[in-house]
Amino acid sequence: MQELLYLQSSQFELSIWTNDIFKRKQVYQATFGKRNLACSDLETLAKESTYAIKLSPSLDVDTLVVDKKEYEATNHANSIGIAEPIFFENTQYQFEWEFSSEVESAYLSHRSQNINDSFRFKRASLTSSARLTGTLNTGNDVGWMRLPLEFIAGGKVFKSNISFEVLPTKMDMHSDLPAMYKMIDKEFPLWRFSLLEKTEQNASKGQQRGHFPLLWLANFNNLRKRFEDGLKVITQAPHSRLQSYVSYSKADRLKGRLPQRLSEKVKEDIKSKQFAKRYKVEKRQLSVNTPENRFIKMVVTNSKKCIAKFENKLREANKAPDKQRLSDSFLNELQEWQKPLQKTLNQSFFKEVSTYTGLNSESLVLQQKTGYSAVYRVWQELKYYLDVFEEQSSVSMKSVAEIYEVWCFLEIRNILINELRFEDKTKKLTNLQLNDFLEYQLKDGFAGAFEFEREDGLKARLAHEPRFTKKGKPIKSYLVSQEPDIVLEVTLSKPNSKRFIWIFDAKYRIKTKQGRYDEDNIDKTDFVPDDAINQMHRYRDALIHINRESRSESISKSRPIFGAFALYPGYFKQEANPQSNPYDEAIHEVGIGAFALLPSAGGKSGSYWLAEFLRKQLGDGNNSYVKNSQEIEESLYVQEAARIPYAGMKQMLYSDLVFTAALGGLAGRDKSYFERFENGSASWYHTPLATFNSATKKSKLNVLKEIRYLAIASTSAINSRTKSIKKVWPVIDCQIVARSSLTIEQAGKLKSSAEECVLFKLGKPLTLNSPVESVPHRPIDKTMKLTTLSNLEKISVFQEVEKVYSQTLN
Repeated sequence: MQELLYLQSSQFELSIWTNDIFKRKQVYQATFGKRNLACSDLETLAKESTYAIKLSPSLDVDTLVVDKKEYEATNHANSIGIAEPIFFENTQYQFEWEFSSEVESAYLSHRSQNINDSFRFKRASLTSSARLTGTLNTGNDVGWMRLPLEFIAGGKVFKSNISFEVLPTKMDMHSDLPAMYKMIDKEFPLWRFSLLEKTEQNASKGQQRGHFPLLWLANFNNLRKRFEDGLKVITQAPHSRLQSYVSYSKADRLKGRLPQRLSEKVKEDIKSKQFAKRYKVEKRQLSVNTPENRFIKMVVTNSKKCIAKFENKLREANKAPDKQRLSDSFLNELQEWQKPLQKTLNQSFFKEVSTYTGLNSESLVLQQKTGYSAVYRVWQELKYYLDVFEEQSSVSMKSVAEIYEVWCFLEIRNILINELRFEDKTKKLTNLQLNDFLEYQLKDGFAGAFEFEREDGLKARLAHEPRFTKKGKPIKSYLVSQEPDIVLEVTLSKPNSKRFIWIFDAKYRIKTKQGRYDEDNIDKTDFVPDDAINQMHRYRDALIHINRESRSESISKSRPIFGAFALYPGYFKQEANPQSNPYDEAIHEVGIGAFALLPSAGGKSGSYWLAEFLRKQLGDGNNSYVKNSQEIEESLYVQEAARIPYAGMKQMLYSDLVFTAALGGLAGRDKSYFERFENGSASWYHTPLATFNSATKKSKLNVLKEIRYLAIASTSAINSRTKSIKKVWPVIDCQIVARSSLTIEQAGKLKSSAEECVLFKLGKPLTLNSPVESVPHRPIDKTMKLTTLSNLEKISVFQEVEKVYSQTLN
């Protein structure tokens, strides 16, 4: 243990110890270094008191030593800037207050009882003074931490608060975290606010309703949208009534048709030369100055004032050093709420509307008319919540590990929508629920999953923490329940409607300890911890899909997980280095690995690797990678990770895969080569390897290994201008060889070329019941298709061949 901080004042001496934090500082500065923030900039930030210790009330500091560096004494200090950070996440600190005067008792009065219970007071003895000691692990809680000390001396209670900022080492707290907050606030308003963390909880003064204040704000947010929609209708068609107006005008100002009596009166006055006389004129005209519009104006004015008051109160509270947990995006959102209200008040017709003095009777307009009725009903609920705002104060955030997990969940959702062109079909209100502490939490499992559809028929579900148990259907875990953070399930369009599942687990950790046999350079590259990778293997191995036969009691088991990947806050310039993911090889070889995932200012590079992976798996809905459901299925099954069987077995998608082709030209080839195919004695067939195309060479080889039959076209007996397929040869083996190594028997002629070819070894041919006619003579690539034997037996014309692995052939 080393003494990290020593503070001496007239009231007490405070000492803080921890293990060597040199490694923490290194990681922290490396995090900024990767973002091109030079060390000189870090020093500048430090000089501007970026790293501060706050004292409340102010304290006379006689001595301050931080990490062996002594600072000048300060009187009435309420903030002390230190040169470098010393408080980090997931670090254990030991605190000790030693009191100079005779203190009867000392304790912490934090809102969290767990923190208070971590400290113990020891009375003064002959050999030592009174002291309060305790140990605190910052865990995954970042931001301002306040330790409220209270001690009793001479019957009086003295208070002294010390506050310091706990910094994350794996991300930039002042750029990455606000970006996460903004995304979470947009989809799950107020989820990130917590009740029992390291700041206060509130209820309204004088009213013990027992509600969490931010739930009222969430309800107001829902009411606000209906409220604004009603106001839009009102401003487009404001209610008006015919109202009587009395005016007095001279005879020369009178216009239009006058009443008989008034007309006679005017004539008499003109004859008597009374030209200055004024006459009473009563008119009726439409006016918007109605009781209903006066009510609407009052509602809008009061709503804006209350929200503005609430915003100002939160901004003021957020200035306090121990309460700086609210993001600017959240506070700015409150400001945005006021704009449509102000826009409504700026409508010209409201200038004619006078002050609201109440309703003399029930108004049918407010109860029934479109727009007015919506605002009137919302106001009955809204005025309660607006009253509550005046009793608000701040709350704390959930831990950064929870924040990171939910942000990763939403980032995958954004990739599906923005990059892969899925459309969100989710009922928004089902994603959040209340826990026992009246906090919002995600509705875990597939019951609260996001649901998506795409124009090509693909459907997807994105679930948060679904639980797979021993009794689960159709996927179960036979031994221990499994609960991965994020599950992406994709269902292909009909007719097959197959499902594919990928698991993602958010790990707010970076590898900091080098394993004995590791070759990872953790000083230069961010890696996920080893146990996170091991957990991905566990998920894939533990989850089993059970398929019960409808006509029997038999069941078949399969492994439904196509990949399991950890998500971690590693920093890379992904878009500039698309192939530099340290787990790229493992992802493609075995379907296990990790993706670095962080917000990225000014681009998508923080999630580029993950987005590209999902795009290659599912296409982007724009035919950039795959065209239809069948091709998606084939591209997934042909990958190397999906083809790893148990030893001695094989994995394949089509058990009767057929490759149709024609023989090469006659020129230069031995006549017996063609005769062997005619009489059924051929044992070899070759084609250039370039005939087959695939994303990777291994995927290409996987398709080649799956080919079970060759259907070789020969001259048709019906039409000499075309060829027909009469026989199908079983494939015993295939291998990649150089063209120059092929014999006359194998290829019909010799050729000194280094070109790679696929050489098929053939068994005894099978004869089709009915030949497949109209196979073209040339070019030869038009005769090459991949299909199935069951399909080939159904057709009689080559054009009717149903292709499979259509993207595999050039």
